[in-house]
Amino acid sequence: MSEVLYRKYRPRNFNELVGQDQVKEILGKAIEKNKLSHAYIFSGSRGTGKTTSARILAKMLNCLSEGSEKPCGVCDSCKAIDSSSHMDVVELDAASYRGIDEIRKIRDAVSYRPVMGKFKVYIIDEFHMLTREAFNALLKTLEEPPDRVVFILATTNLEKVPETILSRCQIFYFKPLREEDIVTYLERIARAEELQYDEKALRYISKAAHGGMRDAVNLMERVISYSGNVKEEAARTALGILPEEVIEEFLQAFSSGNPSSVLEISGKIQSGGFTHEVFLEQAIDAVKERLVERPSDDCFRLLSALWETNKELKYAEDKQTTFEVMVLLKGGFGKQNGEDTQKSEVSPIAVDENSEKPEKLEVSVTEESEEISLFIEHLRMKDYILWWTLISLAEIRKGNRIEDLIIEPDSEFSSELLKERMESINKIAEDIIGKRFVLSDKAAGQEALESLDRDSREYFESVITGLGLKSDIENGRIKLELEEE
Repeated sequence: MSEVLYRKYRPRNFNELVGQDQVKEILGKAIEKNKLSHAYIFSGSRGTGKTTSARILAKMLNCLSEGSEKPCGVCDSCKAIDSSSHMDVVELDAASYRGIDEIRKIRDAVSYRPVMGKFKVYIIDEFHMLTREAFNALLKTLEEPPDRVVFILATTNLEKVPETILSRCQIFYFKPLREEDIVTYLERIARAEELQYDEKALRYISKAAHGGMRDAVNLMERVISYSGNVKEEAARTALGILPEEVIEEFLQAFSSGNPSSVLEISGKIQSGGFTHEVFLEQAIDAVKERLVERPSDDCFRLLSALWETNKELKYAEDKQTTFEVMVLLKGGFGKQNGEDTQKSEVSPIAVDENSEKPEKLEVSVTEESEEISLFIEHLRMKDYILWWTLISLAEIRKGNRIEDLIIEPDSEFSSELLKERMESINKIAEDIIGKRFVLSDKAAGQEALESLDRDSREYFESVITGLGLKSDIENGRIKLELEEE
């Protein structure tokens, strides 16, 4: 089996390493002036060169060449490190070996002198995953480091590392790589492999890698496996990238608040074997390009709504439903031209108070409406989407005590969801408006949708369907009171 590309083209020295110029310069001068630290932390997102840099540093410390250029890459020590067989360079994956026993083995071994090279180098990848006991054991070694021993600790999550460890190490930050740098590197590989390629395909791959070179090379290999080349059409298919006209169609539907078109496009994404995450990333990139070419308030609002949707989608289990609900809730930013719209409205579905939405829905409230509106807006701004939806659909009235507000859910389903979250909701409510919600045990219900025009009814039903409340409407368990201007 042939060697995978990311291993085959892994940088062997700092000259080959893409980006991270500051890291390369500081480490190079430290070795040149013999000003080495006993412990380094390499922090950054995956695929940005942390482990590769650690190996290069280990080779520079143990290179047997008498020349000034190190690492030479040809001496026995350099070759052994490249093949992961050097006796003095130990690599440990803390994601798999995270207990105190592994660190104790290292602590016992550091007292022995190097065998093959000048330094014993310990490279611990994802070291933030070590147990508390393991961290404590490592700390003792870092406090009294033996001569000729260097620790290189790589992590993608620096926040999880104890301060006691951080204070005893030199920390280097590995930033995500620029798309231009990734494209250049991929082009070099394509030429070396004598592959047909075009720049558009390389840019698709670069965007999909999100600043990680290893991910970019692996994605390129996926495209090659699919078609034998790195051309635009092959990259689109292999990476699940939809045509630009579909993106434009979606943005138009999203901006205008057209639920039927949004749901139709979502179905196309799912049935076509594409992912909603990649699709949403494409949409965000398209809006960013619009902003560069012609900035406008509409574009900024659209970008904000897409970004909020993207955040919700990231951790959702049901990607399609989450995508549809969020887009329906956030849609309607494009109506900024002052069209005449009917004013009979029921519950806030759109997000921006300056944009005109198709038949905005609004809950009926009592004299406490200002406080309630303030609280609901706070939930929206802080991305408490579920809470915002449940309270927006409920009926709220003044309680017996001045500090109480009675919240009457629209359905038994909503009541159960609210019951689980009342303590957390009230903590925020007390801070924002100085009042608490008291959950009513009554789920109201009456027919209300008949009084809406067809567009408003379709809009509302699409949202409710996405929220899984369709049966509540059909059974008359949702109470809606129409408020007309």
